[in-house]
Amino acid sequence: MQTKTRPSDNFYKLLKIIRLSSSLVGIDVIDENYKFNYVVGFVLMAIAWNFMISIYTICKDVKTDWTVLLDVFSPISCATQGVVKIISLLLYPKLYRELAMDLVEIYKKYQALGSKYETKLLEWNQSMKNILIIGGLGERHLIIMCQMPYVDVNTDHGYFITIGYNILCVFVAAFGLYGADLYVFLFLTHSIFFYDIFALKVGDLHEVLRENNKDKRIEALVNDIAGWHQYYLEFNDKCNLIFFWTITSHILCTTLGILSTLLIIMLKYWPGAYPYIFVCFVWLYMYSILGTRVEICNDQFCDGIYDINWYDLDVSAQKTVSLMLMESQVPRIITIAGIEPLSVNTALKITRSIYSLVMMVMQFNE
Repeated sequence: MQTKTRPSDNFYKLLKIIRLSSSLVGIDVIDENYKFNYVVGFVLMAIAWNFMISIYTICKDVKTDWTVLLDVFSPISCATQGVVKIISLLLYPKLYRELAMDLVEIYKKYQALGSKYETKLLEWNQSMKNILIIGGLGERHLIIMCQMPYVDVNTDHGYFITIGYNILCVFVAAFGLYGADLYVFLFLTHSIFFYDIFALKVGDLHEVLRENNKDKRIEALVNDIAGWHQYYLEFNDKCNLIFFWTITSHILCTTLGILSTLLIIMLKYWPGAYPYIFVCFVWLYMYSILGTRVEICNDQFCDGIYDINWYDLDVSAQKTVSLMLMESQVPRIITIAGIEPLSVNTALKITRSIYSLVMMVMQFNE
């Protein structure tokens, strides 16, 4: 007889995929004994070398063709994101591991509370699986347009050296950025899911209240609901901390990458510009959609607290609900550099600004 797969087992499998992707570039921070290693050292050195040859390319060609600045800057924005995201992971390995292990315990605890909790956790599994697939399909990094010193791409020998280096860069960028992005998706997506458990807890409370509003279990249920809401707020605060530079660099570099690529399209020919700019827009809005979903989740928590039948509770429990309402009035949104909210509305503002700048350059160019 086949054993039924539990939500925690599925989560372990998903976490294993994330750890595998990140371990290829030496940033498996979920490992309890994780330390800075030679793999991540090699990756950082490769990124540093990428910056150096970018500077070399600019110095070599800028006098005869200033648009080389755009050629170099578009792909180098990916390298900038990569180094910032890796350093962000290296700064908070314990916090990343703590949040991941907290999610493991949540799966183990709530899958044992009944079929409705288990069903909801299985839905979480499927959603995370879909995100992994979409993220993997969307992770594309084009061949860089930089030249290495003492390597002539017009010769067979120089050509194969350059192609080999480009393949290495694509490998590092793909797995490095993908691994770092998956941690963002893992934690922010589960932050969105926390309301599902909250709603089930409130439903359990209402069932007890309908049976007997003097039941001794009520106080424990109310305290459990308040504790879950508090954990949700703390979880979002920790996400804002560990993703501060990751999200900021992602939005900033993606925006500048889009702008520089649009200018390339206007001023010269680069076949890879169109797929590159498409991917940039996809990743700009994927992050922004996640931020918007967190905003919506905050509103759901606020509405969910209002929906609690507080009038059936004693004075002590009513005070607990009142404190929850006060906390919910200060939502924990995910921000960009602690200034702008990470949301679709912000992404639309960025898109409008890019459009305005491009139109201004086009008029000036005419």
